Amino acid sequence: MKIALDCRYIGRSGIGRVCKGIADNLDYDKNEYYLIGKREQLKNYPAARIIEDDTDPYSVKGLLSFDKRINKECDALFIPNFIVPFGVRLPVYTVMHDLMFLDVKETTKGLIDKTVKKILLKRCVKKSRAVFCVSAFTRDRCRQVYKRYSDRFTVNYPGIAEEAKAFIANNGRAEVKDKKNTLVFVGNVKPHKGLKTLAEAYKLLPKGMYTLKIIGEKDNFLNGMDYADIQCEGIEFTGRISDGELFSEVAAAKFLIQPSLYEGFGSPPLEALYLGTKPVISDIPVFREVYGDTEAVFFKTGDARDLKDKILASDPQVDRGEQILKYDYRKTADNIIGRITGKC
Repeated sequence: MKIALDCRYIGRSGIGRVCKGIADNLDYDKNEYYLIGKREQLKNYPAARIIEDDTDPYSVKGLLSFDKRINKECDALFIPNFIVPFGVRLPVYTVMHDLMFLDVKETTKGLIDKTVKKILLKRCVKKSRAVFCVSAFTRDRCRQVYKRYSDRFTVNYPGIAEEAKAFIANNGRAEVKDKKNTLVFVGNVKPHKGLKTLAEAYKLLPKGMYTLKIIGEKDNFLNGMDYADIQCEGIEFTGRISDGELFSEVAAAKFLIQPSLYEGFGSPPLEALYLGTKPVISDIPVFREVYGDTEAVFFKTGDARDLKDKILASDPQVDRGEQILKYDYRKTADNIIGRITGKC
């Protein structure tokens, strides 16, 4: 079977990680794969046919640039997001990470932006043969909003990045005694990530006890949040860093803090557990679903004092355990291809 994958997301955080995780775990001997994206980013997939496309999938040009040859040559198209390019005439399979643009006001820039995203979301659902949701939380939310298409939504969890596995293979897991007095946050700097709560909690900790490193793009502020809200002595913005640097920072930290108000899955705590760093995370439904049987510590969502108390009271020792090993990109990829080929 000839299957095309929209890999233009590779190189981005979040969705890009999921896209790469799937591409890394395909069996290139069983099907013929056409990978759409930048040739330089896809050079590590020599068994695939590369369809050069350097457009931004979020742009108007990206929506309109679909290579029509794919319609003739391929049997199906897989997209790791909800944005289905115009011009697609073959069966489409997509991934729904969340309905954040509908559920969180601050993630859209006014009525027009929200309307456009709402149209694209519904168009995705209508065109997709199957929509793979990254959690039961996201699946259930989709079924609430798109009741007519509820049978199209299925849960397909992301996995642990191959780069994290390689880091552990090369470096091992840090002992608690060797960890630095740092707290880390990983993710985009946006209001729903709860960084204001994190900054408030940090200011309540004994001065000098920890350095807080915020790893992610700091130019992504949207309405409802100001850079000054999370500025404080001891808080360091690293900006975007390489995977090796990221995993090194997480592995060396005492705790990873994920104070999100809303997520579709939330991968940083999963990678932290794999790397041997205990996550302290907000008590939101999807985190209970994904991390409820792990050693992650939950704090009351949006409560800076409770977060501070949990940081001070928690033992940084963590046993990775078997619970997180079920999140495997080989399973993720197999579920997708099995559905496309009709084998599951």
